[in-house]
Amino acid sequence: MQARRRPKFIHRAHRRARGFNLVEVLLASALLAVVVAGLSQTVVSGQAHTYNALHEERALALAEALMEEALALSYADQGGDTTFGPDTDENTRAVYDGLDDMHGYTEDAGTLADPAGVLYPETYQVFSRAVTVATDTATIAGLGGTIDGMTLTVTVAEAGGREWTITRFVPEPAE
Repeated sequence: MQARRRPKFIHRAHRRARGFNLVEVLLASALLAVVVAGLSQTVVSGQAHTYNALHEERALALAEALMEEALALSYADQGGDTTFGPDTDENTRAVYDGLDDMHGYTEDAGTLADPAGVLYPETYQVFSRAVTVATDTATIAGLGGTIDGMTLTVTVAEAGGREWTITRFVPEPAE
């Protein structure tokens, strides 16, 4: 008996269906590596933007908290002192009695505390805070003329050199 031979076209089709050759595998691997690297860079960039936004939000929250604390004080110093900065008997901000007492107030990184003296969480301790108060005159459209008052500035800084500042003009109360 004679062995049957397969037709040539079946034999060739069978050879083509064996799989990928080495060059095809290498090209696919290189393409996959480029795509994964691009996606990784996008994810890392997104995480950096999220961290920076959170960092800025914390800094501004610290500035706003100190600003609100200062604005809760009386416009005029209760002791009648007209110099800016705390009076001689006011050794902590808990006893400040006028807006001008906040002038020159600073907190270094690692020492930030709320008005009761309770330290802020560790994530906030990378910042420092400073307050300046200065006499000022503002012209407000529609009121006709100028208004005397004080400008309150709170600056929050980090060791890397970035700073966030909020400023508010506080008009002198009418008598």
